[in-house]
Amino acid sequence: MHLRQIVVDAHDPETLVRFWGSLLGGTPVGRGHGEFHLDPPGSPRFVFRPAGASGARPGRLDFDLTVATADDRGGFRSVRDPEGHEFRIGVAPPVPPGTAVPGPPLPGAVAKARVLFTDGRGRVLLVRLQPWHDACHWGLPGGTVEAGTETPRRAAVREIEEEIGLPCVPGRLLGIDWVHRAHDRPRLVHVFDGGPLADEDLKRVRLDAEELAEWRMCTPREAEALLLPPSWEQLKESLAVLASGTGPAELVDGVPAHS
Repeated sequence: MHLRQIVVDAHDPETLVRFWGSLLGGTPVGRGHGEFHLDPPGSPRFVFRPAGASGARPGRLDFDLTVATADDRGGFRSVRDPEGHEFRIGVAPPVPPGTAVPGPPLPGAVAKARVLFTDGRGRVLLVRLQPWHDACHWGLPGGTVEAGTETPRRAAVREIEEEIGLPCVPGRLLGIDWVHRAHDRPRLVHVFDGGPLADEDLKRVRLDAEELAEWRMCTPREAEALLLPPSWEQLKESLAVLASGTGPAELVDGVPAHS
């Protein structure tokens, strides 16, 4: 059986997601209505939601994280979080000499889908995430590819409709960017051409207020001032591919992989 995610009903979901994120790795992500997600490397997704939330969503598995704490001599160590959930960690016995030891697990990457929208004046659409730990991050609209059968292109359609309320038919792939993350899994970002937006399209933009604080049409120079350097490099290379008709660009942290 392969667990896709673990749902935890918590009195303080934000405190718990920070606690387990510091222990297991991964970056906490707020999903609105007091719910937080955590994707630890090599583990199922953890979903922390307010106690008493209305039922589980389809496809979710709910169970109690509390486990019996074995004696240390039994080969287990136990960590208790602020609300009493316990995480039991097995301790492997010594490996006899000459025994083949399996290597570390292959690194997993989180797939992302971003969409580059432009207008007739050469501007691009950027969105600002709701603050997390007082951070103020701008970027192209889009989000995480859901585990299972969703493809990056389908994720782009879904995320754009959810985030900014516009129908989206992604065009060609402009770039693939391997983005390193400190203390977290790398991101494999797919940047699609969203096509030009007319003034009437812009009037129909409706933000998901739980995730996004604002949106803006920016010139490349304005975008460079708003974006973090790797995100700006990613956008710059994607714009170059869009203008030249070549591509897609192969990037690492926004920089061409062959450079």
